[in-house]
Amino acid sequence: MIEMISGPLISIPNSTVRTNAQVEKGKVSLDNIAETPKKSNKIGELTEGEQKQVDELKKIDKEVRAHEMAHKNAGGQSASNPTYSYTVGPDNQRYASSGEVQIDALPIDGDPEATIAKMDVVIAAALAPAEPSSQDRKVAATAVTTRNQARAELLSQRKEEENGDSENKSFDINDFGETPTISVQKAYQGGIELNQGTSRSGQNFSIIS
Repeated sequence: MIEMISGPLISIPNSTVRTNAQVEKGKVSLDNIAETPKKSNKIGELTEGEQKQVDELKKIDKEVRAHEMAHKNAGGQSASNPTYSYTVGPDNQRYASSGEVQIDALPIDGDPEATIAKMDVVIAAALAPAEPSSQDRKVAATAVTTRNQARAELLSQRKEEENGDSENKSFDINDFGETPTISVQKAYQGGIELNQGTSRSGQNFSIIS
């Protein structure tokens, strides 16, 4: 499972990465181990039942490790190394029966753009295994919410910046923006003709502001 960090440099409880099927298999194996005698006819040899338990534990061990490493590889530096819980088999060997990876899922204060990038990593890490657990999906959902909040904050910041630029921009009488040059020339020529007409008629115009 994957756990999120709830404080600076401390991961928010992520859950152990295992599928329901894997969990059930683990329970069955533990029950069988408890109920099945560990004695065999010869020293060092396993009974048929014990060998089946060992094979099942090996399978679970492989699935758990693959699950946790998928989290770690996708999380990169934001994710911790996997930690495991073990079950001792009839052969006296330890097999991983569950595991977890912690990941820093805290937003970056004052930097929504960086927070969005960080949450993308968290989501990818949480959903990296072939069969994410319910805890993995919960972590991903929390990261999606944080990412959406950061996107809204970033959009608000950009609107404020655009409004600020618009208010602070000084008026330039010679700045015609994207107006085509031909239109500017026609307007200028029309102004000259209008001025000549008013001069001949003796009319005066004033601009009221």
